[in-house]
Amino acid sequence: MSIRMIAFDLDGTLLNEAKALTPLTVTTLQQLAALDVQLVLCTGRPINAIWPYLAQLGLTGANHYVVTFNGALVQQVADRQILAQQSMTKATLAPLVDFAHTVAWPLDVLDFEQVYPLSDLPASLYQQMNPALTFAPRTFMDLAADLQYSKAVVAAAPALLAQGQQQLPLTLTQAFNVASSRTNLLEFSPLAVTKAAALDILLQRFGWQRANLMAFGDQLNDLSMLQAAGVGVAMLNGVLAIKAVANQVTTVDNEHDGVARFLRHYFDLKE
Repeated sequence: MSIRMIAFDLDGTLLNEAKALTPLTVTTLQQLAALDVQLVLCTGRPINAIWPYLAQLGLTGANHYVVTFNGALVQQVADRQILAQQSMTKATLAPLVDFAHTVAWPLDVLDFEQVYPLSDLPASLYQQMNPALTFAPRTFMDLAADLQYSKAVVAAAPALLAQGQQQLPLTLTQAFNVASSRTNLLEFSPLAVTKAAALDILLQRFGWQRANLMAFGDQLNDLSMLQAAGVGVAMLNGVLAIKAVANQVTTVDNEHDGVARFLRHYFDLKE
C-alpha cells in the first residue's frame, strides 16, 4: 500500500499537552514532506488559529491544504482558496438553541471568521479553551440571519455535557453531525460534514484513493477519517471507540511523540 497523504488531528494527537509541536514531530513531518507525502492538518479550528503550526511545519505553500471546522471547510493554505464549504443557517440552529435552554447548556455558534457565544444561555468554557479566536457575544435573537455558520459547540463541565446528551432528541441527531472532540466539548456540524468527506475532496484533487491515505486521531470527531483511511491510526491516549476502528494504535501517547515515533518506524526514517 502506497501512502501518499497523511491527515493529522491536532489536540491529543499531533500536539503534546502544552499544545506544542515537539522537535521530533517537526523533523519527522519535514522528512516526509521532502519525500512528497502530502501532509494535511484536520481540525475543528479555523486556519488563523492553526497558522503557527502550519508555518512551523512549512505547510504554507500553494500545494498545501488544510481541513478546518471538522471538515466544513477545505482550503488551499497559501491564498486561502476554498475548495469546499458546508454551512448552516440560523434557522437550522433554532431547535438546538431551544434544546440548550431546556438542559442549561451554554452554546457558541461559529461562522467562518469568529465565535458568537449566546449570551442568553449559561456561560461557556469555549473562550478559555480557544483564547486566540475572536469572540462576539450575541443573544440568539440578535444573531444575524443572513450569515452562514460552520458549527455550534457546547463547552461545559463533562457531567453537565453528559447529562444533556442523555436527553438529546432524535430530531437533533438526525439534523446535525454530532461529535465529541474532548470530554468537555460537543460539536454540532452540518449533517454531511465529516473529516473523511473533506479528505475525499483532497484525494480526488490529487487523483488518489482512500487506500493512499493514513490518518491519526484520538477522539470521536476523528472516527470517520480513521475508518476511511487505508491506514487509520489511533493514539494510545485515544478513546476506546477510536481504537476499536483503527488499523493500528501508537505505542506511546501524544505527550511522548506518539505520531512521530509511529511514522519513523512505518516509513523507516533515519535520524
